[in-house]
Amino acid sequence: MDLKISLDTGARMTIQEFYSNLGKRYEEAYGDNTGLQRMVQHFLDLLPPKTFVLDCGCGTGKPVSYMIAESGRKPYGIDLSPTMVELSEKQVPQGQFKQCNMLDYTAAPATFAGATAILSIFGLDRAGITRMAGNFFDWIQPGGYLLLCVFGAEDCKTRPEQYDPDGECAHGVESIFMGHKSYMTLFTKKGWTKMLESVGFEIAETRTDTFDTPEEAVCDDDPYYYIIAKKPDIRAS
Repeated sequence: MDLKISLDTGARMTIQEFYSNLGKRYEEAYGDNTGLQRMVQHFLDLLPPKTFVLDCGCGTGKPVSYMIAESGRKPYGIDLSPTMVELSEKQVPQGQFKQCNMLDYTAAPATFAGATAILSIFGLDRAGITRMAGNFFDWIQPGGYLLLCVFGAEDCKTRPEQYDPDGECAHGVESIFMGHKSYMTLFTKKGWTKMLESVGFEIAETRTDTFDTPEEAVCDDDPYYYIIAKKPDIRAS
């Protein structure tokens, strides 16, 4: 993953360096997102008890991995930042965590009852996002669910020249995150649906929600776009 965070000073750092430096400040800014907590709980209610759930881009472990563990399920989190993984291990001792690039992570087919990716995949390019969607489809059990928290390109500041010819994906979408400029790859809402369906998922539910970040976080308040997608269970047909 090659996302760069452009600092106010003009300096550059990798996303791994950025999140490692951020550490606990990220949780302090985003940990009280009640809309996210409601969606995670709704997602967990769809899953069988005592199953494994992947948290892709687990951050500090809170709130997602923590909620997975509190529900009696078993979180397995991955994150590019060793600092974030260390925090997750301390805050969610019931879970298992691994420091790695999500594109390098491998798991056996049908390992997880569900998977989450909360604000963690749009640092990839379009091909990388689609590849991760395909990986989630392989790793999730038939009848299982994927929860994505992303942005819809049409809800952010974009220019016509940023879109692919099909109009479904924009590149280099600028956003202020924790006081720094970041650049994202974002599908339109229709584009997210088509991309997920192209790898085999069925869209179970979508929801748009705004989280007002604390002023000290210095972040754009773009509307979150939640997608719950289901891996069809052909055994049930």
